[in-house]
Amino acid sequence: MFHNSDRFHQSWEGNTLTSFEFPGEYYEIMRRDFRNLAAETDFLASLAPAGGRVLDLGCGTGTNLRELGARGYSCVGVDQSASFIGYARRAGGRNVEYVRERVEEFDCDDRFDLIYSMFMTLNYLPRAELRRVLERMRDLLLAGGHVVLEFGHLLNFVESYQQHTVAHHRGDGVLITRLARQSLNPHAANWRNEETLLVRETDGQVAMYDNFFDQAVLTGPEVRGLLADVGLAVTAEYGGFRKEQAPGHGRGPLVIVATAEGASAV
Repeated sequence: MFHNSDRFHQSWEGNTLTSFEFPGEYYEIMRRDFRNLAAETDFLASLAPAGGRVLDLGCGTGTNLRELGARGYSCVGVDQSASFIGYARRAGGRNVEYVRERVEEFDCDDRFDLIYSMFMTLNYLPRAELRRVLERMRDLLLAGGHVVLEFGHLLNFVESYQQHTVAHHRGDGVLITRLARQSLNPHAANWRNEETLLVRETDGQVAMYDNFFDQAVLTGPEVRGLLADVGLAVTAEYGGFRKEQAPGHGRGPLVIVATAEGASAV
């Protein structure tokens, strides 16, 4: 079987675009090899009042929201992928609502105690839309609420660059082999990953999925400056979701916590 994801073709000089259209259960398997769900959940829960309203921009398959919903938070998740949102809805979970929409186009009349965008979602956004998305986060935030941003920054890209990579992911009797090609356009500060997923199911059948994603190469100063411009004050920075200190050399993830200017620090 061959499954070809719907691609969004875009020139290197244009905005970043992303295509993640493969079954969400495969994403869940791969995610376990990259992420610590318990640490993420504890981190996010520490920034919202019990029973508070939570918004996940770029929610993927809803993994974080299901955990927060189970803890009593009222959650909304937004993602553009039909496959991922479909999986999230089928997976269910308490107190969670999903919206299939591009993050940069999402708006609503609700307000939230916690708004977060994790796992490189900021990098996937068209660079020209980034300020507007942060402004909308500010507008959707309740008084005293927090914004959490996790994004890839310059040295992440420099250190992790490999023109071709092969990785294997196993779970639930499924084997996923991920073949990836990376390329960089330094003039547009854009990083492209083209991936083929070969999936062997429990019954031995093999399927193939084709997807790609573009990422804007952001820097910490750039994101901090944009937050200040839209009226969000940085209250904490971490090197991960265990609240470890961001390393001085700049490598590894960067997690920024911000709130409306004039609110209390974390």
